[in-house]
Amino acid sequence: MSTLYRKHRPTLFSEISGQSHIVQTLCNTIKNNRIGQAYLFTGSRGIGKTTLARIFSKTVNCLKPIKKSGKISIEPCNKCTNCLAIMNNKTIDINEIDAASNTGVDNIRQLKENINLTPSLLKYKIYIIDEVHMLSIGAFNALLKTLEEPPAHAIFILATTELHKIPETIVSRCQRFNFNRLTQAQIIERLKQIAKKEKVKIDNLALEIIATEAEGGMRDAESILNQIISLEDKNITGEEVSQILGASPQNNIIEFIEKLLTDDIKNVLKQIEDLQNGGVYLVNFNKTVLSILRWLIIHKINPDINKEKSIFSPENSEKLEKLSATNDIPDLILAIDLIQKSLTDSKNNPIPQLPLELAVIEFHLHKNKNQSIASPSLQSNPQKTLAQEYPSGKIKKSEKIIQKPAKTLKEKPTEKKVETSEKPAKTEKMTLTKASPKDFQLILNSWSDILENVKNQSHSIHACLKSCAPTGISNGIFYIKTSYSFHKNRLNENQNKLTITEIIGKLTQCKIRVEIITEDQMEGLGLNDASSKGEDVLNDALQMMGGKVTKN
Repeated sequence: MSTLYRKHRPTLFSEISGQSHIVQTLCNTIKNNRIGQAYLFTGSRGIGKTTLARIFSKTVNCLKPIKKSGKISIEPCNKCTNCLAIMNNKTIDINEIDAASNTGVDNIRQLKENINLTPSLLKYKIYIIDEVHMLSIGAFNALLKTLEEPPAHAIFILATTELHKIPETIVSRCQRFNFNRLTQAQIIERLKQIAKKEKVKIDNLALEIIATEAEGGMRDAESILNQIISLEDKNITGEEVSQILGASPQNNIIEFIEKLLTDDIKNVLKQIEDLQNGGVYLVNFNKTVLSILRWLIIHKINPDINKEKSIFSPENSEKLEKLSATNDIPDLILAIDLIQKSLTDSKNNPIPQLPLELAVIEFHLHKNKNQSIASPSLQSNPQKTLAQEYPSGKIKKSEKIIQKPAKTLKEKPTEKKVETSEKPAKTEKMTLTKASPKDFQLILNSWSDILENVKNQSHSIHACLKSCAPTGISNGIFYIKTSYSFHKNRLNENQNKLTITEIIGKLTQCKIRVEIITEDQMEGLGLNDASSKGEDVLNDALQMMGGKVTKN
């Protein structure tokens, strides 16, 4: 049996899947006789770039093109001498060049010498250069000269999967077309057509698994189907496909994500064990989980993105929309961060399921940790004052207070300032004053307004900051605590810290710098320890707020 993607390669514009915007433009170009001399097709592998280039080449040279009404306004006849010569590779006027194998300047110079010769049979001499980004700098320079003044009978079609590697001088001389990855529905429809031609029955679940594994690439999907049909099985089921590919149905993956986000840790871990025992390749499973988590967070921020190009079935799309609506962005960011780490770790781990299990457990710990950090009422309501939290003015030794002013009354002039792990941004230029408990209280009272102003400037900063808690001020630095290292690194980026600092300064008039820290750093900074060194200042703070410290 020949390879399916070659055997069933489209020969008409109407047979192309998923690139209707490009097909329509090219058809109108040919029908209206406005053919360009250089085209650039960009996009990921196996989505129809070379196939469409061949159909275009055949149509512009067709002796009896079929004109139609509608989006596909013209088609090649596939019957004339020109069409048959092209389809049977019996003309030297259609040149397909693999740039990966012909990277040198000499190859392009030879092309430049031959291009001036008139076509031997066809109207146009076509040069299809695949993987054009592989050309050397010298070859690109030689190609540029050719593209600047090509003969009227020559047409170039450059195809690439890595647009960023092509010089702008080349790109600017081409009509550029961006190819999309195919949706799951488009892949399934095409696979059904092929299965029917091959007289093979295949159920919907099997088609869904193949489409998921293909990740938007039609050639990959056809290659997988070819592998399965090669087993001489005329009735293919989803269970068989799962076993052959070591894959998991999309429904199972969505079920896994749902359990993860709802903190159903026992069943999540059981499902991982079942996947491993069932022969599922967990690296691919992780990739799909990561892809769906990405879809959830993008959909939550902007539901209109890719709405018409969903790779999910209608039923699964509905489930994912509910998941997106019911989960917060910080949780989704954390899940992505942990799954991505597990994917990296799993490739060389002797226990394949361990990285994913650790990611699930860490997500569970973070979810539960957030509910019981320090004083719960202060965590849930950072504007609540110490006087309101402890109306009697008594603080038990067992309770940690995450509030400490800039410096103690007994501080020596020569005492070094607390150093943080990251240096302040050079762009943050302001005169710092000695912070007081009043400054910290002022910031606490304005915290909701600060968050709202941050949200107006940056949704991503707000998403990370709203899960953090104001911790204290020391030596002119306002410390904000987070449970997540991802949030710490994100918020400590210079521009993000500057945004937060400027908003705090604008709303409170407090001249401070901002530093994001994790709980592990708090003890080293003395921000969560009412030690003897800090007792006098803590007493001053409580007296200012209407309370006092008493020892048991």
